[in-house]
Amino acid sequence: MTESQTNEKLSRGARRRRRRAARKERDKALAWWTQPGVLTFLAVVALATLGIAMVVRAIDRRPVQQATIGGLSLQMLEARWLLDQMDHGENFQKPSTMMPDMPEWGKQRVTLDLTFRNEASNPQVYDGREFFLVPEIGDEVMPYGANVGSARLAPGQTLNAVIHFDFDTTQPHGKLRVAWRRAGETVYLPVPEPAEHYHLRPRGGEISLPADARLLLPIGKADRGEVLFMGRFGCYACHGDPNVAGSNIIGPHLGNIGIEGGARIEGVPAHQYIYEAILDPNAFIAPECQNGQPCATPTAMPEYASLMTLENAADLLAFLLEQKRQEEEGE
Repeated sequence: MTESQTNEKLSRGARRRRRRAARKERDKALAWWTQPGVLTFLAVVALATLGIAMVVRAIDRRPVQQATIGGLSLQMLEARWLLDQMDHGENFQKPSTMMPDMPEWGKQRVTLDLTFRNEASNPQVYDGREFFLVPEIGDEVMPYGANVGSARLAPGQTLNAVIHFDFDTTQPHGKLRVAWRRAGETVYLPVPEPAEHYHLRPRGGEISLPADARLLLPIGKADRGEVLFMGRFGCYACHGDPNVAGSNIIGPHLGNIGIEGGARIEGVPAHQYIYEAILDPNAFIAPECQNGQPCATPTAMPEYASLMTLENAADLLAFLLEQKRQEEEGE
């Protein structure tokens, strides 16, 4: 081996030694937290911390029936969903005139019955706008209803309030809660699973009706029933004015239902026929609707079971049972 070759070999060896020494220096210069083992440990700690934070957040969001914020105590008496009155997918989307004050088609209403009490020594203000329906998926919903405004409560004073939320339950939403946000704090109230939509339930409904309406209903008042028929429940929008023949639009005209109701089903008197038809519209399908055409099956009539009290039913029944004079006078 010549001298030049020997010198070149020594030079290459020196360069390798210098490179190894440089790598060692770089490894020493690396921060301790960049080492592979340390990075793995830190990743595990981070995930554990995130998990703990999620558990703490879930505990903070755990719904309660009672709470006190800023001296104002709350007790939730009940949260209930109304049947989806507008969801009649088998026939058509119902116009709002058929059910005044009800949510638009595709939405359902959850109602909260709440009691508040001022536990502080100074006046407190109730504000219904402090409540929000909070889904796991989707946007929050503002409240709706007569008690969404505010009220001043003196020390020891109580207040009963009803708050509604209209919510589109046809979309993915996960668990639902109602958030009460007051004075920088938040508590969550439980909300039950919403009622199934009409088109998801078996046809014919699942309503259990009493054997005889006369055994359960109070004494009805026909004048109050007329107000319900023409106003609150909007019956006239489909059935028309019982005193004006041919004024019905979709449903059968009811000008003579006090007589016809007792003649349609053998063994079913008029009061029972009308009562069951109100609570479960598919129990009986009237033979004729607008212009004498057969009525649609299933019916387009809303299910009133979740909206109507026994007194409402008794009053409507009293009014409809009187609808026989027009035919009698015409004879």
